[in-house]
Amino acid sequence: MSKSREIKSTDGRKNNSRKKTIPKLSLPEKERSNKPRLNTAKKNRKKLYAKKAIKNVFGSEVNAFESLAKKAEEGSYNHMKLLLDFAYGEEKETNQNKVQAPTINFFGDSIEGKKVKDRIIDVTPNKEDE
Repeated sequence: MSKSREIKSTDGRKNNSRKKTIPKLSLPEKERSNKPRLNTAKKNRKKLYAKKAIKNVFGSEVNAFESLAKKAEEGSYNHMKLLLDFAYGEEKETNQNKVQAPTINFFGDSIEGKKVKDRIIDVTPNKEDE
């Protein structure tokens, strides 16, 4: 086919040409530096994949834990720790540094209130002074 003479590369204006197509880039081989957020659907999918892999490799979850126990018995500290964490739960550090805000007592029965009351001089006239 011959090129049409009616189609021009520009429309006549200075420095105005057609937009060039954006070339498709190949996927990077390295891991991304800014990974997308892991949402709940992806977390659930990971759990399902892990359970499916356990069933395919070990036959059942019980067999997987038994092989984990065998590795722990051989002396692997990491396997032992993992097994005990699954069995008894991970130790969660409790937050002992709770900040207690000062309480303001408006009724005046605190120690400071009593000290202030002792220093107050009563200037109201008594009936006896009249």
